[in-house]
Amino acid sequence: MSYILDALRKADAERERDPARGIHAQPAALQHGADAGRRSRWPWIAGMTAGLAVAAALAFWRPAPPAASPPVAGPITPITPSAPAPAPAPIPVPAVPAAAVQPAPPPMPAAAPPAAPVAAAGPAVAPRRVPVLPASAPAAAPPGAMPLPPAAAPAPAERVVAFADLPPDVQRDLPKLVINGGVHSENAAQRMLVVGGQVMHEGAELAPGLVLEQIRPKAAVLRFRGMRYSVPY
Repeated sequence: MSYILDALRKADAERERDPARGIHAQPAALQHGADAGRRSRWPWIAGMTAGLAVAAALAFWRPAPPAASPPVAGPITPITPSAPAPAPAPIPVPAVPAAAVQPAPPPMPAAAPPAAPVAAAGPAVAPRRVPVLPASAPAAAPPGAMPLPPAAAPAPAERVVAFADLPPDVQRDLPKLVINGGVHSENAAQRMLVVGGQVMHEGAELAPGLVLEQIRPKAAVLRFRGMRYSVPY
């Protein structure tokens, strides 16, 4: 509507600036002509205004286009799982016949040793007779030589007795010992006897006149006044 009013004002301004209307023109005629022109233009202006109003109303009240409806999905066809392919049948393997066992060849007979050449038969030779010598008599000892005495037999080892089997006087005179333990070994150098906290080896003198003669498994052999006796450890 503002465009229409502006157009009308512009047309009125142009009519006012029209040079045909001079100061010498008749006022009545001009007024009559102007009124007639205005009356002839008002129907057109009113028609144009009505048409523009109708067009604006139609444009304003035009309904919005309907929203596009979503596409209708077709029926879903269920997917049927395909049956698994059958496994190929195993190929039968022909049985391999067992190899025939060949019997072992019989052992070859041992070759007979070559026969010794037979010497040509000759005249028989009589065996040589060997004279038999009489047994020699023992050589006579030279005069003045002393006969050797027969070898002395080894003296029997002295018997080892227990401490309880010693004579009472020997038991009374024996030094008092405290045996803590001992070690026996196949190597004589590694055998030891602990007496009073001291390590003793075979051949050591434990007390005046008392000698450690031998270390046996679980027992020791002592010698005192020529008598041998054993004490356990």
